Amino acid sequence: MECRLRIEIVTPLFMGGSNPREQPELRAASFRGALRFWLRALLGSVLGNKPAEIFKHESEVFGSTDHASPVVVRLQARQKLKWDEYNPLLHKPDHEVKFSFKGFVPNQSFEIHLLGRNQKALEQAKKALQLLCYLGGLGRRSRRGFGSLQIIDGELALTAKDINELANALKQKLDSILPSSFVTLSDVPRFPILHEKWAQIKVCSQEFSSWKEAIKFVMEKAHKHKNPALGFANPRQASPVHVHVTKLLTNKYVLVLTTMLSELNPQLSDDADRQKLVDFLNSFESEVVFGFKEVSEKWIGGSER
Repeated sequence: MECRLRIEIVTPLFMGGSNPREQPELRAASFRGALRFWLRALLGSVLGNKPAEIFKHESEVFGSTDHASPVVVRLQARQKLKWDEYNPLLHKPDHEVKFSFKGFVPNQSFEIHLLGRNQKALEQAKKALQLLCYLGGLGRRSRRGFGSLQIIDGELALTAKDINELANALKQKLDSILPSSFVTLSDVPRFPILHEKWAQIKVCSQEFSSWKEAIKFVMEKAHKHKNPALGFANPRQASPVHVHVTKLLTNKYVLVLTTMLSELNPQLSDDADRQKLVDFLNSFESEVVFGFKEVSEKWIGGSER
């Protein structure tokens, strides 16, 4: 059993090889790690705060130290992918940023092959791949829009001519991926999951002429609302917001924001401000295609925090 798809790089892909100082490298191991993340997010929507049970189901798809994966991930580029150096902080002028990241250049494509020993595992891997390519990104700075990928052929491709068409197409794809009913979960999830109460997916109502313009727009807003609620470097706290840049058939670009609320690093709980995340999300004119309308006041203690 096999699934073969062609993937386009929409925004620069910062995927380090064995030596991160050298040129980027297309690595199946990095892909598998991202697929595991999105599969966990999917499994958590029906299993809830049960890490051991989720790991069991995840291992049945991508393997563990005890047994090999029934799904093999292979990547293949028809020709050598070009790379360049990029400013990863687009809200700052290039001359103010004293470093750069090496990344694969956008508008190139490669193939991913999912080889499955059983149909169920292969179908779960395909769903994780769809979520990665519809909502997420790969490599460094992926939560700010870098490393956005797009399936460009076959029935899994998400194609649209404008924002409304994209929102409708994404809703249909999500309906085929997400469960029809969700586990009851009154407490904040321990890890990011695609739960209707604790996650939100929104398609922003603005088209951009370039991927660079789209990412810069997000980074400027994130900088304006800077707070541990939107991620922090030290102590480490990943942003709850995943920024995906989607390329329309018109070669315009649209932002898709996926927010998954989960427990924060305890060291940051006193400084994290829920309202900063609320204001950041509300600063985008958009259509919510899945999940909550407003950030729960149960997250990091309510609006007074």
